[in-house]
Amino acid sequence: MEISKSSLSIIYLSRALALAPVSVKTNEEGVMTIKRSKVLTIYSIILCLTLGAVNSSTLQAVTAMDVGIVALTCIAGIGCGLCSVKPTQQLNMRLRKLDETLHFFVNFENDRFISRILAIVTPIMFGAIISFDYFVWMVIGSQHFLAATFNWYIPFYGTYLVIIGSHILYANNALGLGRRFRRLNKILKYHFLLDEKRLRKTWVNNLSSDEEHLSHHEFDRLRNQHSKPRVELLRLLVDNYESLYKCVEIFSNAFSFAVLCNLISCMLHIVITGHFMIIAIREFSITLQTYSQMMWIMMHIFRLLLVVEACHKATVESKKTIQIVSEIKRNTVEQSLSAEFQKFWKYLHIYDVRFSVLGICDINRTILTTFSSGIATYLFIVLQFENNKG
Repeated sequence: MEISKSSLSIIYLSRALALAPVSVKTNEEGVMTIKRSKVLTIYSIILCLTLGAVNSSTLQAVTAMDVGIVALTCIAGIGCGLCSVKPTQQLNMRLRKLDETLHFFVNFENDRFISRILAIVTPIMFGAIISFDYFVWMVIGSQHFLAATFNWYIPFYGTYLVIIGSHILYANNALGLGRRFRRLNKILKYHFLLDEKRLRKTWVNNLSSDEEHLSHHEFDRLRNQHSKPRVELLRLLVDNYESLYKCVEIFSNAFSFAVLCNLISCMLHIVITGHFMIIAIREFSITLQTYSQMMWIMMHIFRLLLVVEACHKATVESKKTIQIVSEIKRNTVEQSLSAEFQKFWKYLHIYDVRFSVLGICDINRTILTTFSSGIATYLFIVLQFENNKG
């Protein structure tokens, strides 16, 4: 997970939800040291075991599939946090070096604003949904609402809160990687594409029949004047792209199982909740519980989009690098730069950036189509069984 000044709100939220058992110390030079926190590790283990144990009693109020997948997803999120301390150290070491290179295009205020929005708005939305859901169950449920609250609903909603936190943590990290790809692309455009066009424009403007030799000489002088530093900068950007690719790999490998459980959870809950909602609409028995199910479906869709869109944006930014490099390579006259861009172009095809789930599938917008067809198929099957049973 990314640990930086701009994402502190996400880190605090993740610590509270037992998803980030790490301690962060900043020295006088502003360098962060990341270590495993024994206190937070014990807290994560205790919370994981507690939520897993107490959710067994929730079977009296909720279906076994609901409880099972929610508990598994919660344990997977906390477990990945416990096992990802070393990957977190490696990831942040690379990100710190990248930020030092890309510091001209860093906007800490904007990054901090996005992190705060994720850390504040998403839990508020979830709080509103569980508040309404709790109200509905108290209206239609048992009179012993205090016992039901402590035995059933608090453990269930607490587990869901951890799951929402894991979505926020994953989305924030994917967005952070996407921002770095975007900044690398800006540097490529500014220092190479625009510079090359300016040099060509200068040469064309100075070109005349009487001064053709002088213009060519002037163009060579302008081109060679910045040749060496530009080649060094390009090599540095190639190293940065490779490092970003490895950051994506480290992050994907560390949280793959948790993301897989989250995606399966979203799909199953959309199917289950959609089934009951369709039955209620078909029988014209729309009640408070139906509205609650509608809100839950919206929340599950939001959970799915939060992860998929963040990964999709980062992947798209990495693909833009290929387009920019191809355009620069086509317009570059300098032989040394052209050779370096040719190498860079080959590297871009080798380092294919993608967020994968244990190698099973890639997380991008194409997965939404797969999920939509799968959800529609399962809903159709469930409704057919319901009709045959009736």
